[in-house]
Amino acid sequence: MLVEPSERNYIVPIAKQRAPRSAPPKQPTSNDKQLLAFAQEAELAVHDLYATVVSSSKFTGDEAAMLSMFTEHHKAYAQAINGLLGKEATNRRNESIYQTYVGQLTTMQSIYATLQALENTLAKTHIDILGNLEGIDGAQLVASIITAEARHAAVFGTLPTLSLSSALDNPAASIAPASSAPATPETTVAP
Repeated sequence: MLVEPSERNYIVPIAKQRAPRSAPPKQPTSNDKQLLAFAQEAELAVHDLYATVVSSSKFTGDEAAMLSMFTEHHKAYAQAINGLLGKEATNRRNESIYQTYVGQLTTMQSIYATLQALENTLAKTHIDILGNLEGIDGAQLVASIITAEARHAAVFGTLPTLSLSSALDNPAASIAPASSAPATPETTVAP
């Protein structure tokens, strides 16, 4: 049955009734810079943890090459974040993260389990940070880091001492700082 144009009921969704909003900022906001500074400090801590493992000479061949490559990945993430933050970058590792994990890097099995837990923790942390970023540049960068962190965790899950489910079923908790992001229409509840 065809409906005549005069009989059609035009419903305009609420979202289209709102006034147009401005586009998100390209550059990081001041809140973004705080979150990105934390992300950089976390990446530097993990870089230093990997460097500690590599310098221990417990691994050789392909394992040493993989760990060296992951070390450089974390350094590259920190450098990329530094590029966004400029003079506001601290370029210091998060000492709390480093001290929490360095004592667990003892045996080959504990090293792999610890590094996988770290990668899972960073993936969750960066997901939380991503959800609070307003600037497009920071969001794009953090999103690209998340996928690499998850892949690192999955690689550890393919090793004989761990299981893939330990990477895919990520039990890690985020360590992202609380955000002071301003309320938006999507997060504000009317009284």
